[in-house]
Amino acid sequence: MSKAVTKFYDSKKKKVVVIPSRVLIILKPKIIQIIIGDKSTKLKMAPEWFKHDNQNESLKNIVYPEGITENEQHQFNVVAQYRAANDKPNNNFRKATLDPNESNTETLIIALDNFVQQFGGELSFTNEDLTFKEPAQRTACGISDLSSAHLLATNYIPTAQFSFVVDLNYQTDLARSSETMQNFVLDFSNAIAEVLTCSNDYVRVTSVNKLEKNRRQTKINFGLTTPDPTETQKLVEDLKARARNGFANHRILKHVQKNEYDYKWKPLITYFQLQPTDFAPEFNIDYTSSMPTEDKRGGFPYYLPIGWYRHALKVVDKYPEDKLWLGSNNLDGEWPVAFHGTHGGAVKGIKEKGLLITKVDLMREEAVEQKGKYFDRPGLYVATHCTGGSHPTYTTPFTIRKSPDITETFRVVFQCRVKPDAFTIHKGPVQEGYAWRFVDPDAIRPYGILIKNENTEEPSLEDAN
Repeated sequence: MSKAVTKFYDSKKKKVVVIPSRVLIILKPKIIQIIIGDKSTKLKMAPEWFKHDNQNESLKNIVYPEGITENEQHQFNVVAQYRAANDKPNNNFRKATLDPNESNTETLIIALDNFVQQFGGELSFTNEDLTFKEPAQRTACGISDLSSAHLLATNYIPTAQFSFVVDLNYQTDLARSSETMQNFVLDFSNAIAEVLTCSNDYVRVTSVNKLEKNRRQTKINFGLTTPDPTETQKLVEDLKARARNGFANHRILKHVQKNEYDYKWKPLITYFQLQPTDFAPEFNIDYTSSMPTEDKRGGFPYYLPIGWYRHALKVVDKYPEDKLWLGSNNLDGEWPVAFHGTHGGAVKGIKEKGLLITKVDLMREEAVEQKGKYFDRPGLYVATHCTGGSHPTYTTPFTIRKSPDITETFRVVFQCRVKPDAFTIHKGPVQEGYAWRFVDPDAIRPYGILIKNENTEEPSLEDAN
């Protein structure tokens, strides 16, 4: 990324544009939510173009089912928000009950909420048209959607999380008023972006904590992300070097203590946007055992996810320049089908019948041997088979309590189309089928979400064959 210009997501044009870096100072992020306590402040930051939905109205006078504990209320809050966004604002769950089953869209909403929570985010419903272009750019700004779900699950857009110590008193210098705290947080995040010459939206403060050992010092927790993992790594090393020497002459950062600050990599978003119209129920499919187990899409085998229920996503109008990618006739221009899971943590590789990406890029060298130096970049992996995706390593189970005596447990997998000729093919580290490795995040398009009830009997390989 040039020091003279920077890529910026223009929400009006719905695409990434290149602007002079000096203009970045006026493109300030905003604070959506802030909770100031005696010892810590938690907050959510988002780009200026993001519009957050009003949750208070949908939760007003909500009636939960009998016997639901306070810890279990969150799922019903999310469904109430979805109903309001879908123009069906009935939040009396004793009359308009929640029926958890694989084909119920409200079950899908709870599944997505559980998925998003793994990355520190929350669902935000909107009726504005969401473009599915440039998913990596928007994710780097902390705003994700269904077009970028695979980037979260695969840890392709990681955030470097830092904790800087500043010589400021939490209570008297920062938390004495909401205005004081907000001004400092915005000044701090903009200052980090300024010294790194990156978009202000790539730096987000997540919390401000009082240090018990030294009342004159405060810890600032923040994340740094860009759409390109390699570029993020460069900025991280640049920031570490600057912090090591200190920012003595900087108006804001002069308060940062000189230190050898460490960081942790983690996918981190603020909000995951959903439209009620994101779903296309007319294309939902129940993959029963009576269906064929194999077909073809785009010249590649398509292994049907027998035993799962597919919620189709409305994606036809999201890529208007491409009319053939979602075809089902095995014609030129169709994109093949692949799968990936939804577990966001502790993934070391695609193993057994796995569906997930890894920090350990196991097939990178083999990919370069297959298709050249272009593939010598951080890779995303998907799998040709969904079978085995219900294993706890690859999907996180979630439970819905319908009543005090009735619970249902589900798992979720994303069904994708992938761009032909944009991937390399590897037998390992999967044991069944193949792993496909990509280096272009735009070459993977989720078009369905698969749900499976844990209580449903798993079809055996003998039955499938």
